[in-house]
Order: sequence, then C-alpha cells, then structure tokens
Amino acid sequence: MKCRQVSLIKSKRSAKHKLRVALFVILAIIIALVIYYIKVVCPIIVNLSEERVRSLATSTISEVVGDVLLQEGISYNDIAKIKYSDSNTVEMIEIDSVKTNILIREITRDVQKQFDLLGHQGIKIALGTFTGIPFLYGIGPNVSIQLVPIGTVNTKINSNFKSAGINQTLHQLFFVVNAGIGMVLPAKTENFNTELEILLCENIIVGKVPEVYLQGGLI
Repeated sequence: MKCRQVSLIKSKRSAKHKLRVALFVILAIIIALVIYYIKVVCPIIVNLSEERVRSLATSTISEVVGDVLLQEGISYNDIAKIKYSDSNTVEMIEIDSVKTNILIREITRDVQKQFDLLGHQGIKIALGTFTGIPFLYGIGPNVSIQLVPIGTVNTKINSNFKSAGINQTLHQLFFVVNAGIGMVLPAKTENFNTELEILLCENIIVGKVPEVYLQGGLI
C-alpha cells in the first residue's frame, strides 16, 4: 500500500515537473519569437514599406495640387505683380497674399482628406515577408498594414530666382507640402515625414532684379 502511495506521489511530482518544463519551453519560444519579430522582422517590414508609403504620399500630394491648380486656373500674373522703375529695373515684386493663402488652405485641406482615405485603405504586404526570410518575401496572402496621418499637413509657398540670360531672370513659385504618415505594425508604429515641392507657376522677368530678391528669395 505504501509503495503504491509513494509511486503516485512520484508520478504527480514528475507530471508537475514536466508541465513546468513544457510551460518554460513555450514561454521561451514566445519570448524568442517576440524578440525576433521586433529586432529582425519589423526593420525589414519598415524598410520594404517605406518606399511604398512615400510613393503613395508623393502621388497623393501631386494629384491634389494638380487638381487645385486646374480648378483655380492660376497663372503667374494672378499671383505676382511686377513694378518697374523708369530705368527698367524691377522696383518691386508683390505677391497676392490673399490668393496664396486661399490656395494654401485648399491644398492643405484636400491633402489631409486624401491622407485620411489612405489610412482606411492601408498598404498590402505578403505574409511571407513577416518571416524575415528573404526568399519568402512577396509569397503568401496579403496582410493589410494600416496607415495613419500623423499631426497636420503643412503647406507653404517658396520663391526662387534663376538667371535666364542677359537682363532676364526666371522667377518660380513653388508649393512645399509637408506631411507626416504613420505605419501601424503589431507592437510598433513607425512614423515617416514626407515633403514635396511642386511648381506653382513661373515667369521670365525682363530687366535687372535687385540683389535682395536674388539672394534671399521673395517669400
């Protein structure tokens, strides 16, 4: 009788020990997989996706700016007014701040809307990419990665002057759109900042342009 009780006790202890070992092994595997995902897989996913995210952001901004300019039908003379002196020297280049501010508001608003839509669509990455094994990249069903607009979209106008010949200067006005996009991965969020400069309008100025404009721009 006592031998049987001792055997049962030993059997229970052995079962508990095996259970502890199994739980420890499972926990160690889970921890190793988490570390592998964070240290190996996440950087790979970020690097592979960054170019795609920036490409989406760039095409979105370009499309929005193009649509706004097409709708408004803006030309150089609508934005800038050039005043000459009697000696054919440029006295002043005046930018219409009301029109430029309206354009900036429209573009900022529309880019923000399009980025919100991008956030709902996300980007697709093949499941095999998440293994971190190069020959499995692009293999398997697609996993949707959520995109999140980070902060606000900032838009401004820059001015640039270039020599275009004797007594001629090319004056260019650019939209500069800066926006943040976040990519939401399991256990991690990666933020990207993208900035795009798009030509608004340009004009050849005939006559001498003061050095204060040539050196410091206009806006």
